[in-house]
Amino acid sequence: MWENIIEYRGFGHVLRGSDSWFWWLVGIYATLPFLAYWILPFLMYRGPHGRRKTVSIFVLGDLGHSPRMCYHALLFSKLDYNVNLCGYLESEPPMAVVEDINIDIRPIRPIKNNFHLPYLLFAAEKIILQLYQLARLLLDMRGSEFYFIQNPPSLPLLLVLVIFIKLFSRDSKLVIDWHNLNYTILNLKYKNTRHPLVRFLRLYEKYCGRFAWLNVTVTHALKRFLIEDFGYEPSSITTLHDRPASQFQPFEDSGLSREKILKSHHLFEVIDDIGQYKIVVSSTSFTPDEDFGILLDALKEYHESEASRKTPLFVLVTGKGPLKEQFTARVQDLEFLKRVIIKTVWLSAEDYPIILSIADLAISLHTSLSGLDLPMKIVDFFGVGVPVISLSFPAIGELVRNGVNGLLIENKDGVKESDELCRLLTEVLSNEGELERIRKGALEESKKRWDANWTRKLGPKFPENS
Repeated sequence: MWENIIEYRGFGHVLRGSDSWFWWLVGIYATLPFLAYWILPFLMYRGPHGRRKTVSIFVLGDLGHSPRMCYHALLFSKLDYNVNLCGYLESEPPMAVVEDINIDIRPIRPIKNNFHLPYLLFAAEKIILQLYQLARLLLDMRGSEFYFIQNPPSLPLLLVLVIFIKLFSRDSKLVIDWHNLNYTILNLKYKNTRHPLVRFLRLYEKYCGRFAWLNVTVTHALKRFLIEDFGYEPSSITTLHDRPASQFQPFEDSGLSREKILKSHHLFEVIDDIGQYKIVVSSTSFTPDEDFGILLDALKEYHESEASRKTPLFVLVTGKGPLKEQFTARVQDLEFLKRVIIKTVWLSAEDYPIILSIADLAISLHTSLSGLDLPMKIVDFFGVGVPVISLSFPAIGELVRNGVNGLLIENKDGVKESDELCRLLTEVLSNEGELERIRKGALEESKKRWDANWTRKLGPKFPENS
């Protein structure tokens, strides 16, 4: 009888005799909750705004000093995009950006060399800390339709975005706004294009940039470079020249009175007969790519000439930067008299276009490190209808037309740039007809506006939210 009773053996014999498929099935079943509640929502995340299109704009720099990227943000907002604007907050961005309900400002903490580390060691520390910050931001903003970055600087941002989009946001598109080239700026330090770090940075932006859906350049010259030297497809590149924003208006169009500004603004209080002076402005970040020795030498020569007795100058230099103290010390050493007055000042975003608009003439000493970019300050000058004297370099002809909306300091054998600047200042300020002619050209340039240019060039590529 007892032999007919079934002996209970448990499930051990089943497990020992099972094929590998059984264990795969158990593993898949066990991971289903993790897959359903974590992995799939992460990969399919559309952001807090659901079906509404989102663009995330990145600047590894101060947003308050990145007008072009702020202008991009405002135009995307007008298309009803949700905009994540990411960058340093070392100064306040334009109020139009701060108050826009479609724009969410996401701060990136700037990495400072507080411990005075050697350059390479600090560079490594900076990249590691930025990688951590960027990873957190990107995970929070995954699901954006477009990731829009400024170049330069783009290390390590560009590589991080390429990897992130490939792995976690495959439907997103990368847009690079090329303001210049990273490696040419680094070469300012090494002055050797074959230096290993300079060569590395050139290869970095050349190959990482190829993953962009769209490359936007500030000049036609930069577009040609990307095609001929980096091998990019022409169809992937669009040139969008800088144009003045709406706050930059000729004083005739703004309803302001030049005489009232001269009498009421604190900048001109120290000069009793300011109406006798020609006002010359220059805007700078006081960096090595602008040689203000040229300006000071030219003004010293002008000061010692007969022209300064007939036409005294009030020269206003706006901006701040690492070489400002060196500049002001040199001004004091030159001991200018009342015929040439030089004043350095940092103007608010509201005052800056107003003060520019009452100038008779502007001077730009920007020398492009690559020869391929254009100074934003000249765009500001033209926005308020002020003609400019500029140093000449390869791309400058895309903005300044010699004798039409400004004058160019050409490189002439045996002639110092300061001498040429003094000559041009003397001639144009003593000839009202010539000054009026280039002023009319600058006023024509003021009619070309950022919003209209952006809408025409980039609008078709970024459909409006519906």
